[in-house]
Amino acid sequence: MLKCKTCGKELKENEEGITWRKCSICKEPVCFDDIHYIGTWMRGLYKDYVTVIPVCEDELPRKRLKKELEQRL
Repeated sequence: MLKCKTCGKELKENEEGITWRKCSICKEPVCFDDIHYIGTWMRGLYKDYVTVIPVCEDELPRKRLKKELEQRL
């Protein structure tokens, strides 16, 4: 049994993509109630476009920046 990284909810392995996804950065399972998305610019052959990647709450840019600043101070 897997557990959500954020809330600790139990997740079934065979329901990936239905009730939960993996964080794209830390690869931990996160339920759809707690998942966030970051938009990233991608350069295509003819135009630029935005694609979104699923991330957990700890990997959001503001929290990540805050953690790194705390470690350096």
